[in-house]
Amino acid sequence: MRRPALKLMPVRVSVEDASRFRRSITTKALGRLVGSAGHLVLISACFTAGASAQLTRLSTPISRSDVAYSAGDPLLSYEILQEYLKWDSVSYDALWRSARAAIQVGVERQGSREQNQWLDPAIRLSELAIKLRPNGIEGLYWRGFAAGRRAMNARASYAVALAQIVHQDAHDILASDSLHGGAHNMLGKLNYEVMSLSWFERTIAKMFMGNKALDATSWQNAEYHLARAVETWPDLILFHFDMGQLHRKRGRREEAIGSFRQVMSLGAVHPIDRKLQDEAREILNDWGVLGESFMNWTTTGQ
Repeated sequence: MRRPALKLMPVRVSVEDASRFRRSITTKALGRLVGSAGHLVLISACFTAGASAQLTRLSTPISRSDVAYSAGDPLLSYEILQEYLKWDSVSYDALWRSARAAIQVGVERQGSREQNQWLDPAIRLSELAIKLRPNGIEGLYWRGFAAGRRAMNARASYAVALAQIVHQDAHDILASDSLHGGAHNMLGKLNYEVMSLSWFERTIAKMFMGNKALDATSWQNAEYHLARAVETWPDLILFHFDMGQLHRKRGRREEAIGSFRQVMSLGAVHPIDRKLQDEAREILNDWGVLGESFMNWTTTGQ
């Protein structure tokens, strides 16, 4: 008796089709890289002393997307992953990475409408990842991150709903990993943004909210969670930048200077890091504390 066709995902493909898919992705990647001088960083990364290891890593679409992301091209990373998801739509690793890449593309855009065109899909992609793995920390983190960014461009009622997502996702992560720097940063930023509102705005927001996300917000909680983020993940530029912004908001000039100098001294990990370093440089320069030798060192990387 002939077996009925099984409705399984991902779709099984032939070796020839898989090979054609890999060639298609590679061609697109190289085309994008050669077409822009800024993307030559990725090419050089592949043909250095660790060339063989890099080429081995490039054998899968997810690995290629990671290399593109690390090289500062989140758009290319996103495109590789979206092509891959056409073949395997239930890949948790591809979904949360797509959300991550979309966020980075969005925050680099000018204007809230252009940013939202990327942040909204990022939320949806991370939600698909969470459906596949409800306790997956990566899906929860990048949904919370996207929601927090999107809330900055949203009307009051939607911003309140997004704030609740940030609050819940961060606490769900910390329930599994109390040392997750990203979750602490999310809660710190949530407290910071709420406390930066006027008393009237906070009162109205709490009236709309009716949940825990705003009830316990304070400057103390903002500082606690931002400090924990820096302590647990000390190599991330974003965390030091956010800490510097809190010190700046609270009138602690020397502490802010220390945080922004730390931003300048660290190596970029995420595509947005260069933008944050530029902002930190401008702040220090405006304060007259960015020495010539320090500026040269940070811009040349020596």
